[in-house]
Amino acid sequence: MLGLVLGLAGCSKLPVETVTAMQTALDGAKAAGAETYARDALNQAMETKAQADAEIETQNGKFALMRSYKKATEMLTLATQQFEQANQAAVAGKERARVAANAAVEAATAALAATNEFLAKAPRGKNTKAELEAMQQELVVLQGALGEAVAGVAAEDYINAKAKADVVTQKAAEIQADIQNAMDKAKR
Repeated sequence: MLGLVLGLAGCSKLPVETVTAMQTALDGAKAAGAETYARDALNQAMETKAQADAEIETQNGKFALMRSYKKATEMLTLATQQFEQANQAAVAGKERARVAANAAVEAATAALAATNEFLAKAPRGKNTKAELEAMQQELVVLQGALGEAVAGVAAEDYINAKAKADVVTQKAAEIQADIQNAMDKAKR
């Protein structure tokens, strides 16, 4: 009988080390950017954590000798593993985003340079002067947006930096098409 009571009492304590390990893994995943770069993995781990928390609450509500945190410990261990996986996925996702943002900034820089060069070669005439000046102003605005994208990369805001750089590339292509139309118009 004493062995049974001791056996039950051995399972009746909350696994503090396991909770601490899980919390450390959670904090690490968030610090790595899992909320941005590995949202699905983080959400899965958070669901497991919520289930473990619910199991802990269930056991806390039981008579001390009837408590068993075995299932909660297993869930906490699983949540810890999932948070660690979310951490790794976030690191990989952030690196992919960094590479994509840098490539987008390079493409935008090249597109803007090509557009400026194309604009400089465009013949200025009575029919095209106002249009070309407006395009020059648009390029100045795009240069500012490109600067924001570069600053975003420096600040590790890769997703927004890529989006801004992509807009610059798209707008530069549109301006090149407009310059070509203005040049065609001048030939008439």
